[in-house]
Amino acid sequence: MPCYSTSDEPNPSRNIWFLKTDNMIPNLTWCWWWWLFFVKDPDRPGRTKQLMILWSTKYTKDIMIMDKKWSVRQLPNWDGTVLKFNGVTAAWWYDNQKMYHPLLLEEMDFEVRNDGDNGELRPIKDGTDYRFYGSPEKYVVNIQDPNNDFLFEMTPWNDHMQKHRFREKNYTKKYGHNILQMYGMKMRGHIDGIEVEGSACHQRVTMNAPGAPWYWGLVHWDDGSYVVFSNPFVGPQMFRKTEKPTSLLDWGDIRLYRSIRFYHQETNTEYEFRTSAIRIRHTVENGLPIFDVTGTDKEKEVHLRLKAYARAYWRFQQPRRWGIKSILHYNEYPAEVVDFSFATRDGSLKVKKDDLGESASNFEHTWGKLI
Repeated sequence: MPCYSTSDEPNPSRNIWFLKTDNMIPNLTWCWWWWLFFVKDPDRPGRTKQLMILWSTKYTKDIMIMDKKWSVRQLPNWDGTVLKFNGVTAAWWYDNQKMYHPLLLEEMDFEVRNDGDNGELRPIKDGTDYRFYGSPEKYVVNIQDPNNDFLFEMTPWNDHMQKHRFREKNYTKKYGHNILQMYGMKMRGHIDGIEVEGSACHQRVTMNAPGAPWYWGLVHWDDGSYVVFSNPFVGPQMFRKTEKPTSLLDWGDIRLYRSIRFYHQETNTEYEFRTSAIRIRHTVENGLPIFDVTGTDKEKEVHLRLKAYARAYWRFQQPRRWGIKSILHYNEYPAEVVDFSFATRDGSLKVKKDDLGESASNFEHTWGKLI
């Protein structure tokens, strides 16, 4: 069976094309490739059009994705050097006027093959082209069928943004996850024959654990700087039952960890804030959330306010286990940066929102759980 590169090997980027198949757990193992595209809108600086596409499979005999029932027919397995499996292609598209959700939600078979870090993820369905292929020099994503014509080409932005970061974490001997991610690449392409540009980010994830809720967010600035924050948690929100944006259970989050990373392109420096130094708060205004993310430690401080201007929503439901309802409500929010500031305590660096150029942002908030 093909195996992963470790993070200290010279080409961890090849992990984008690999899934481990010897440690899958019934009802829990979940694998996905995920691209998020920020498409510049000349009429609305700071409010990009956005598209997300996901190619995914899960080790389950019974799951509802929105109102579509699905069960895996072929678990990921290696046929020589070709990875084959059955899964789902899903996507949403927001054109700054309307959310098309879902844009795609279709079952299909997949093949993944590679030659070093050059590879292809090919969904197999007549009359469609939903491929993801290429290498770190240029990745390509097609979304082409009788109703859609999207083509995105991603090329290097700066050494820090497009770096392929791979890590594995084991919670117990049985449970854990691994992830390959790129914080950002430049994007050019076309939508319905019209040329577009912007940026994109990517993750390839394998989860071998119960699905707990999380907060996550990302900002790209035109100068090549970024902010990313992450906060998986447990608590009362695991028992929320509806997709409503607010709930009496919105309290008492117990963080599993928290992280904020700010990369300042001009000084080529990344600053990290750890769990105890971070506060994440949110309010809801006209049905859409506003997130305030703050980090403060002995050397530095950061504040980020993101305001959603659209919502993409997914519901995943598996049969009850141990008498407990198993539903995950997954929300993605195209957002604008309302405020941003960063400063070092010694006064050597102070950065405001307008110092970094035009921005593009998205954040996530999930509640419920899959067990």
